[in-house]
Amino acid sequence: MVGWRFYDYGPSPLVREVLEQLAGAERRGTGSEPMPINVYEEDGVVIVEAALPGVAPDDVEVSCSDNVLTIGARAQVADREYLHQEMRSAAYLRQVALPGDCRFDRAEAAVEHGLLTVRVPKVRPRTPEKIRIQVNRKGPGTTIDAEKGTGYSEAP
Repeated sequence: MVGWRFYDYGPSPLVREVLEQLAGAERRGTGSEPMPINVYEEDGVVIVEAALPGVAPDDVEVSCSDNVLTIGARAQVADREYLHQEMRSAAYLRQVALPGDCRFDRAEAAVEHGLLTVRVPKVRPRTPEKIRIQVNRKGPGTTIDAEKGTGYSEAP
């Protein structure tokens, strides 16, 4: 839904109504409401925050496949005769691609005050390993030290 502040001197009521209908038709095509998110990294953990107004913790599903985090949720509003109604039942769906070094098997999620927070730790980078390489030339063999990524790579 397009949000209009009461003090906006924006479009006329007719134009506003048409825009809101178009936005509603777009949502009906996808079957879900927009879900604003923030994604950031802090201390080796990727944190995804998603606003889910009116959603109970039991109505949230979080999953991951191929480094894509999927958040699904449903908000239920009682079906009754309202004098004025702006809040409706809603289904939310959002997918976010996360870095390949995330450890989804150690992810944690919590919902508090309509805000879902998913914390996904990242794999700590390993220190380069030194590998001894025997170089054979005419004459006595020579041994050199090499580090992965520094003039050396392993063939698969």
